[in-house]
Amino acid sequence: MTKHVFIGFTYATIFGLTFMFTKIGLNSIHPIGLIAFRFTIASLVLIILHVLKIIRIQLTKKHIALIAPLVFFQPILGFSSEAFGINFSQSSEAGMMIALIPIIVAVLSFLFSHEKPSLKQSLSIVLSVSGVIFIQLMNVRTVSGFSLIGAILMFISAFAAASFNMFSRKLSTKVSPVQITSLMMFTGAIVFMSWYATILVLNQDLSSFFQPFLSISFVFSIFYLGVIASIIGFFLVNYNLKHLPAHISSIFANVATITSIIAGVIFLDEVLYWYHLLGALMIILGVLGVILFRRKKEASIRLKQPIKA
Repeated sequence: MTKHVFIGFTYATIFGLTFMFTKIGLNSIHPIGLIAFRFTIASLVLIILHVLKIIRIQLTKKHIALIAPLVFFQPILGFSSEAFGINFSQSSEAGMMIALIPIIVAVLSFLFSHEKPSLKQSLSIVLSVSGVIFIQLMNVRTVSGFSLIGAILMFISAFAAASFNMFSRKLSTKVSPVQITSLMMFTGAIVFMSWYATILVLNQDLSSFFQPFLSISFVFSIFYLGVIASIIGFFLVNYNLKHLPAHISSIFANVATITSIIAGVIFLDEVLYWYHLLGALMIILGVLGVILFRRKKEASIRLKQPIKA
């Protein structure tokens, strides 16, 4: 469990920083273009790793059929709504909406999965998400840049991410994390690059295809999004979902909220208010509660098991 907690905090930190890098990247390119290059670069790196025999990508028709519902939610629906949502929102605000993922996963787990959170874990999830809601409500009052459209788009992205968690957990016994991550990247590259090329053709602007790469900040942002976030981040998520229930793996999304707030304050000159700190404390206590009550539940199960002679 300790290893998976460390992995959870790692990918939460990685994804928390994606809001900032996405915001930076959007200064140089259309939102769909940013996603297109993100997944294209990720796909190229995965192919290189496969050729070098560092990883093995083996996608059959059966794999593709199984993973198809998952890739609809993530990356297609999730990333398109997130990119446009971030374009309307502050980095910290976007991260806060994404923190609703755990409670959506908990609801979906209750409705469709046998891996239901315990009462104490549910209360911990509510505490963590209450911190998010508290910050969001205070933002509406104090942040002049609040956008209702951005909030709605980010909620759609959160719902897509929660659905992805459920599907990935369900597929974990049939498909490896490498296969799931690879098909996600390949699908994202094909769908969003086709979408971006269509936009450029309609605007008669194909000559600007590689123009964003003239910006150093864009190069750094697309490298982070394509390699660090897309490959490493999603592999760690899919790996954890293979070993942990979705409602536990998804709770780390709230840590990403805190990371996004810190990144927005340090690098994007966004303002840190007192309610950010109070909300962050609620988030952390909730995350720790889910983890600790999981451990107690596992210990209780082990004690109840008969001792073999």
